[in-house]
Amino acid sequence: MKIMIAELRKNKGISQQELADVMGVAYQTVSKWETNVTFPDITLLPQLAQYFDVSVDELLGLKPLPSLTYIPSESGMKGYWSERLEYLKRTRDSLWNKDYLQFLIEKVWKINNPVNILDCGCGYGFLSSMLMPLMPEGSTYTGVDFSENLINEGREALGSVNNHIRFICDNVLTYESDLKYDFVITQAVLRHIDNPQLFLEKMISFTKKGGCLVCVEVNRELENAGLYIEGMDYDYLCENPGFRKMWSTELERQGRDYSIGMKIPHMMRQLGVKDIDIRMSDKVSFISPESYNYNEKMTDFIQAQEFYEHKTDAWRTRAIDRFMNHGMDRKDAEHYCNKQNNITDYIYHNRETLAYTHLYGLLISFGTI
Repeated sequence: MKIMIAELRKNKGISQQELADVMGVAYQTVSKWETNVTFPDITLLPQLAQYFDVSVDELLGLKPLPSLTYIPSESGMKGYWSERLEYLKRTRDSLWNKDYLQFLIEKVWKINNPVNILDCGCGYGFLSSMLMPLMPEGSTYTGVDFSENLINEGREALGSVNNHIRFICDNVLTYESDLKYDFVITQAVLRHIDNPQLFLEKMISFTKKGGCLVCVEVNRELENAGLYIEGMDYDYLCENPGFRKMWSTELERQGRDYSIGMKIPHMMRQLGVKDIDIRMSDKVSFISPESYNYNEKMTDFIQAQEFYEHKTDAWRTRAIDRFMNHGMDRKDAEHYCNKQNNITDYIYHNRETLAYTHLYGLLISFGTI
C-alpha cells in the first residue's frame, strides 16, 4: 500500500505544516505519513479523504487518483519505436502466413498488374519483404516512418539490394507526396497513436482513384486471450483485470484506442471508402520442442513477451504507478505484475520442454478509394 498524502498535498498547494494544523497533528507526523514510516490513525482516514475530496481507497493508493496529472503513453512517439527494433523483428513473423497473404493479393484484392505500394508507418520494412515477392513484377514499394533507426535498418537490409524498394524518414501525418499510390497499407500503427482517424485520412490522400487502402491491426481482446502455455492454467493466463479501465482511460485522456481494429471499417465508411471488407489473418503459432528452429523461436517469444527475467521491486513500482496513472486499481496492477513473474518463473523451470500456442488476432480491413 502506498498512501497518497504527499501527492494530494502538493496538488492542493499546501505545506506539511498547513496539513498538520488542519489534522491536529505535528508536521513531523505528516512527514512520516508521506514517507510511509507510519500511517494515519484509522479514525483520521475519513477526515483526510474529505479534506482532499477523494475516497478512502484513493487516499490509500488502492484506486488511481483522478486529480493526478495523466502521463500519456509514449507508444505513438518516435523515440519509443527507435528503441524497439529487436521487439519488432522478434514478433513480425507471428503475424502472417505467406500463403494467406498471397491468397489476399491474388484472389481478394485481385492484383494482377504492377502496383506502386506505400507503407505508412513501415518500421524497418517488414511488409516489403512479405509483399514484394508476391506482387506482380515491376511493382514498387515505398516505406515512410518517423524513426530514423528503423528506416536506416530497412535501407541497409532491403533498399540496398532492390532498387524497387525505397524508404523515407518522415512523419506520415506531415509527409507530402505528389505521387498517388495504387496500394496504401499500414500495419499495427493505428492502435498506438492518439489520432487514428487523422492518420487514416492521410492514407486516403495518398491513394489514387480506384486504389486499394488496407489497415492491418491486432484485435487487443483476442490478443489478451490468445496465449496458452502447456502446463499452466489457461483462465489465469488470459485474465487481465483492470485492462478495460486502462484502455478506457487512455481513449478518454489521449485518444489511444485499443479497439481500433474493430472500428476501422466504420471509419473507412464515414470517410467515403468503398467496397469495404474485413478479413482475419489465419496465423496461429504452435511451438513445441519438436518444432523446426525451436530454440530460436522460443527465444524470440520469451524476449518479445519480456519473460526473460524476474521483475525487480523497482520495476514493479514503476509498472504499478504507470498502470494506476492510466486508470487501473492497485490490486489489478499488482495482479498483472505477479502474473508476469509467475509466467517468467514457469518458463525458466521448464525451458527445455516448453510448448505454447499464440494468437494475435490480426484484422485486415480494406476498401477502394
